[in-house]
Amino acid sequence: MLIQQNGYECDYEMRLFYKLFFGEDEDVCVYSNFEYENNVINVYTQIIYEGETYFDDFYYSFNSDNKKKQFIKKIFTTSCTKSFCHTASKIKNVNLPWGVMSGIRPAKLVRELFDEGHNDNEVTDILKDIYEVADEKINLAKTVAKNEEKLLNEIGENSVSIYIGIPFCPTRCLYCSFVSTDIRVSGKYIDGFVEKLLLEIDKTAEIIEKMGAYVENIYIGGGTPTTLEPYHLKKIFERLYNNFDFDRVKEFTLEAGRPDTITREKLIEAKNGGVNRISINPQTMNEITLEKVGRFHTPDMVKECFKMAREIGFKNINMDLIAGLPDETVEMFKYSLDEVIKLNPENITVHSMCVKRAASLRLTDTMLAQAKDMNEMLSYTQKRMEETERKPYYMYRQKNISGNLENVGYAKEGYMSTYNINIMEEKQTIIALGGGGSTKIVMDDRIERIFNFKDPLEYIKRFDEILEKKDEILKILDGEKNG
Repeated sequence: MLIQQNGYECDYEMRLFYKLFFGEDEDVCVYSNFEYENNVINVYTQIIYEGETYFDDFYYSFNSDNKKKQFIKKIFTTSCTKSFCHTASKIKNVNLPWGVMSGIRPAKLVRELFDEGHNDNEVTDILKDIYEVADEKINLAKTVAKNEEKLLNEIGENSVSIYIGIPFCPTRCLYCSFVSTDIRVSGKYIDGFVEKLLLEIDKTAEIIEKMGAYVENIYIGGGTPTTLEPYHLKKIFERLYNNFDFDRVKEFTLEAGRPDTITREKLIEAKNGGVNRISINPQTMNEITLEKVGRFHTPDMVKECFKMAREIGFKNINMDLIAGLPDETVEMFKYSLDEVIKLNPENITVHSMCVKRAASLRLTDTMLAQAKDMNEMLSYTQKRMEETERKPYYMYRQKNISGNLENVGYAKEGYMSTYNINIMEEKQTIIALGGGGSTKIVMDDRIERIFNFKDPLEYIKRFDEILEKKDEILKILDGEKNG
């Protein structure tokens, strides 16, 4: 693989789109020449593939006067990737419903366009003409942007969110790249981890008080938090309740996640501890796929856990599915979605299959569903969500998703997760505790990040540094105030 750019470089974006067309082991040479004169962009792209030469000569009229540097950069980058995709499409037929939009937050671009004063039709024209986004995706992005805006406007002044990472799972799923450890190896560290976490909660409460802030949302994720025993969960919930004003906490989510870790006792502790939103995540309702990806639960267990959660009193339940799991057909995905809809959860989140470096699946010969099939799965999701009055309210994309597709959260009216929007749109400070969390300190014009240790043993052994990282929050904010 060789990518050579002249006149303007956007190596990251070019490589992203390259991977949608070609494998890294294929012998491909890409040459791109960029020129901008007299308000006209010209990008000439040449690709040499298997001894044949393919090219595209792209022109676009663009007046950069009085435009922000960031916007100019977007147009230049898009011109290069568009010319590349036009050339590559002469070699391979790859479906790109998002066109040449490369960011992980499509709805954020839409909101920025609205904020700049563009009307609905102008936004549509920009997405279609500049980015070559399909009509279906344009409508999705605009709907998400409008729903996001409503919730972003409700963020309380001086409010923060808290994320608590529980880096333990009963086993590691084949596709997983999240921060987690198999308890068959790391289970001996759970007690020590929880005791340190309780101290980190105390420390975080001190920091938030000194900030003059309050907690608006709490999210306990992982890993699989319900890998912990009921008494572990009770300790965590009690410590949170004793440190923070729960009258001001709008949303408290617990990722119950894998049904094989959920018990009545754990759900009762969660309900008594103030949790008002939980996730029960089947990922698929096809038992053969569950076995293939290393999840040791059945579709019947999903249904039993959901029923149990309702009996205990949970009125806001999210369920996750993944489109494009190994060897799943479109019909198999449709079955999973329809089975979940029958349970009638308030939130349904559909992820596109993404294999990151940490996932075991990358290392096997297992074939993933083709991008065309995945897009059909997502189109069916949009149709069924509209039929069942669930609205798309947050969306993001990741590297290594086939077809550059999206992950979307859908919710009934009144049940959209404010934390999910905050974590994506970065409009509120989120303080991370536990294993592998990333604190995001949101200031007027920038974001500072502080990372917790991922490994449970490292978290325990280097806990003094964890506390120092919390003090760093105040130093950063003081520096901003004085700078």
